[in-house]
Amino acid sequence: MHFFKAIATLYALDRLSALVGDKVKLKRSARAEVGAHAVVLGVDGPRLILRLTESDRVLQSSIEHVTNFSLAARKAWHNMPARNVGRPKGSRVCDRISVTIRVDRTLWEKFRQAESDGIVQDRTSALNEWISEGLDHLTAPTRRRAS
Repeated sequence: MHFFKAIATLYALDRLSALVGDKVKLKRSARAEVGAHAVVLGVDGPRLILRLTESDRVLQSSIEHVTNFSLAARKAWHNMPARNVGRPKGSRVCDRISVTIRVDRTLWEKFRQAESDGIVQDRTSALNEWISEGLDHLTAPTRRRAS
């Protein structure tokens, strides 16, 4: 079994391997701090030279003892499908777009607490409803006449 794992590791290294600067996380099987984040300083075959983010300590680890976030992102970019990721093609239930907004930290914490308490059941539905109500209020005929 170890033989096949070694062959698979070498094949993966050949296709898309770790690069200097990659961000990684140490797995349970690593001897150093489990779950510690690190940056790849060098690659020596199947061994990585890492610098721990928290302590700046330099150590070596086998490539199978790390989760390589940067490699995962490179693989995703390399295999990027020509469709919206996350849903199968043609499964769109309604016409939605993804939007990024900036919210005051205290407001967001109150919102997240409301989610945790079960007051807000569905984030998307709640925000759609609140924005719609706010726009209806702002654009109501009586509001426009008063301005």
